[in-house]
Amino acid sequence: MPRRNRYKMLCEAYDRGVAECDQYRLECREFVHELRNSIVESLNCAETKVFMFSPSTGFSYNNQTIQGDALDTEFGENGTAAIGFAINVNGDDLEEKFFTFLVIFKKAGSKIRFNIDEEKEFVNSNDGVTDFCDYLFEVAQGNLLRRLSNFLQSPGEENTPIGFKVQTK
Repeated sequence: MPRRNRYKMLCEAYDRGVAECDQYRLECREFVHELRNSIVESLNCAETKVFMFSPSTGFSYNNQTIQGDALDTEFGENGTAAIGFAINVNGDDLEEKFFTFLVIFKKAGSKIRFNIDEEKEFVNSNDGVTDFCDYLFEVAQGNLLRRLSNFLQSPGEENTPIGFKVQTK
């Protein structure tokens, strides 16, 4: 009885692995797209206020409305993925001010587990995404409100996110 060609078996295994990885990436990108929509809905803001970016390049804004998308998701070798988000928190559109954060996630079984910090983890269920949006709001609001306190307590030489520099002659 002739043995099956082992080389063909390796090729088939490779093709199966590539197809499974492609499917995983697709599912992750769909998750990112749905998460962005949930953030926009939760904040009740225009879609143009929420940007996505690749974590390795960081967020930059050059007075252009260039929206990132789920293709900016980066994948680690262990199946973990990451996407950056920036929320324009200046409602006037006169000057762009952003709150940025990274979402780290990984599929575990049929669910995707994700977080923005070490404090709390969420799953991609309706309740999980709603809880995440509430948590994100609390973290962002607290961070933005602490800026004034940090500014008032900082030494005069330090570069701070608000205020002006006194010119002396």
